[in-house]
Amino acid sequence: MLLELQNVCLELKRNHKYVKILDEVSFQVNQGETVGIVGESGCGKSMTALSIMRLLPEKAKLKGTIKLEDEDVTKFSKKALEKVRGNKLSMIFQDPLTSLNPLHTVGKQIEETLMLHTDLTKSQRKQRVVELLREVGLPRAEELVHEYPHQLSGGMRQRIMIAIAMACNPSLLICDEPTTALDVTVQAQILELMNSLKKMNEMGIIMITHDLGVVAEVCDRVIVMYAGKVVEQAGVKELFQNPKHPYTKGLIESIPKLGERKQILGSIPGTVPAPDKLPSGCKFADRCSYAMDTCRRKMPPMVHITNEHSASCWLLEEEEGEQFVTSGSKRIETTLHH
Repeated sequence: MLLELQNVCLELKRNHKYVKILDEVSFQVNQGETVGIVGESGCGKSMTALSIMRLLPEKAKLKGTIKLEDEDVTKFSKKALEKVRGNKLSMIFQDPLTSLNPLHTVGKQIEETLMLHTDLTKSQRKQRVVELLREVGLPRAEELVHEYPHQLSGGMRQRIMIAIAMACNPSLLICDEPTTALDVTVQAQILELMNSLKKMNEMGIIMITHDLGVVAEVCDRVIVMYAGKVVEQAGVKELFQNPKHPYTKGLIESIPKLGERKQILGSIPGTVPAPDKLPSGCKFADRCSYAMDTCRRKMPPMVHITNEHSASCWLLEEEEGEQFVTSGSKRIETTLHH
């Protein structure tokens, strides 16, 4: 196992009090596997990534364990973290223009990672920078090393970010919305590039996105998050064919499908609640059309449907055969397939 999160909780200080941002987040990533983390803005996807990278404010309270190759990252000193970040563990951030330094050439920014984590000579580093630019599919690599971020297109800047992240062949690559600002053609090229680099280096990837099309294209397993909690996780095919949590169903129903004509796409009413205004019980209850009184009182347990598929919902209480649930004035019949 490459990465394992166990009951990770994160609290940040807001308005002179601590607010829970992540609530007992648990999942794992295996070597050579791409795991997608999906959900609306504000559900905790990026904060999960920043917790793994330990890029958090000094006063943040992080609990639980985050094991990278059997070493607990939460116990690392600043010096130990500096050796791991950019070496074993790398991250591609959402906006390459704000992530790259406008005052330095792209070649110098890639070389900086090699200076920190390798014993290569100056000429070897320069040669490696050119190789990395070619690996990420950028033309005229020898000239590009002398150019600045503002001289490049969005797709080229994103490839530079990938080159920086891949410089030391990391074991785990975290991608936070890596294709959001790109057009569809460039998006497809970037995803194909990341897939080929993953196979070449046998690394694990965490793909953070709100685009379920990206998930279907590149991921092996999917983690669905809502209000700082994992509400469902499954293999990618299983999740799309047999979603169990009402939130996951809502996300999938909002995707337009080829050959299917709809006047109005499905949508989930309301918005993700603020971390300091979370309801008691199931955090999704106020937006769920199947919500019962129990949902508003108690947090549902994580139910294991199969070895690889689990969801946190009171509709999934383990019973034999059929289960009848009252929701408002309706009587809903749901059949659980185990």
